[in-house]
Amino acid sequence: MAEALGIDLIWFGVMLAINMQTSFMHPPFGFSLFYLRSVAPSRAYKDRVTGATIPPVTSGQIYMGALPFPGIQLVMVLLVMFFPQLVTHYKSTAAAVDPASIRLNVPMPGAGGENPFGTPAAPFGGPTAPSFGAPAPSFGAPATPAAPAAPAVPSFGAPASDAAPAAPSFGADPAPAAPAP
Repeated sequence: MAEALGIDLIWFGVMLAINMQTSFMHPPFGFSLFYLRSVAPSRAYKDRVTGATIPPVTSGQIYMGALPFPGIQLVMVLLVMFFPQLVTHYKSTAAAVDPASIRLNVPMPGAGGENPFGTPAAPFGGPTAPSFGAPAPSFGAPATPAAPAAPAVPSFGAPASDAAPAAPSFGADPAPAAPAP
């Protein structure tokens, strides 16, 4: 509707933003004042550093302290209203880019079975992350047969052994070994 009336939409949007910002700074909808009221002390307290007793802050003090700011904002509303060039100075009348000429080429994961974004570099020149023997994620590719099951107890860097790993004891005394016959 504003455009139909010949009002510049950028100027109109800036005017709306300034007016809304002004409304947050005075009653009855002074949200900024209510936020300040919630953190300002409502009763006297003793300062831990100086030991002085600090008096409470009243809502009237908050409102009186905020009065210059809506005044400054109203002056800005008047300036933007009477000098719209402050807002529209850098506005270009010609379109910079033809939207029909924009092409988005996004490589899809799983194309060719590789990471389309390349192999990530090791951070700070360090070693690359281990693969832990797991296959790379398929990103929607057909399912492959499951890999053999991993050992029940992780080795945490211990040398591999052919024997089955022992169950963890969790602090209990190990069972005595059976005597050999």
